[in-house]
Amino acid sequence: MKEFIVRHQLALFGLITLIIGWFWWGQMALHLWPAEYIIIPSTLGGISPILTLVILQKISQREVDLDGIVKTAKVGFTHFPWLFIAAFILPTVITLGNLLNYVLGFETALLLLNPDPAELGWALLAIIPITFFPGLITSPLFEETGWRGFALPKLQAKFGRELGSLLVGSFWWLWHQMSNISFGIFPSVLGYLTMLGQSFAIDSMFNLSRRNLLVAMFAHESLFITFTYLYRTGNEFGSILILGLIWLSVLVLRIGERICGYPTELNHPLTCTDSDN
Repeated sequence: MKEFIVRHQLALFGLITLIIGWFWWGQMALHLWPAEYIIIPSTLGGISPILTLVILQKISQREVDLDGIVKTAKVGFTHFPWLFIAAFILPTVITLGNLLNYVLGFETALLLLNPDPAELGWALLAIIPITFFPGLITSPLFEETGWRGFALPKLQAKFGRELGSLLVGSFWWLWHQMSNISFGIFPSVLGYLTMLGQSFAIDSMFNLSRRNLLVAMFAHESLFITFTYLYRTGNEFGSILILGLIWLSVLVLRIGERICGYPTELNHPLTCTDSDN
């Protein structure tokens, strides 16, 4: 059993994660839960990546090492630049897209915040950090242990940087679809390409930080902040413009990876960063 689990750990991770997530979210899509209790199946589906790793760690006798993955989340002065970049790069891209949409006439008014958050005014300066930091121990921790901490290094080692990221991003998109459908958001090419670009960006920031799990968690939580507080255009051309900006940021990050020789050189003690401390 142990040998089988270790040999097929990536496939088993994907299969079990998808089954658990879709089992709970499928109940939401079928309206089997009252609205006031929807947080229960939503959360139980959302923990499926880390729960799957708990299961695999147990039955593989720790050959799948969830505890080791969690320990790669590092805080310190040398890690601060990438934590800062991870927290701000994707919200900045969306904000820039909103500005350009107004300048180019895709929006008749300059809208940067969603209507309800906009009413809070300067209080957002306190509310957003209060939202951000506790939120790290929810979806970012539940998911990033699986996507970036477990799957990405193995897939990039086996298939290379781009195909590895394509597999992670595509599965990330697929895994979310049952949840999205339950909230009335249906699959689309634009939605897929947007999530894929976001996933590629998180992959690159994770690698450039020497695979600091906390950086991936910061980037993941920044997406929640973006969806919650920042305006999202309903204009098709405006959405395509923002998609282009997301992929432009990916290009810049991928160039940085190539300059550093990542991910191939990540096992070397010294590369573009001075140390892993």
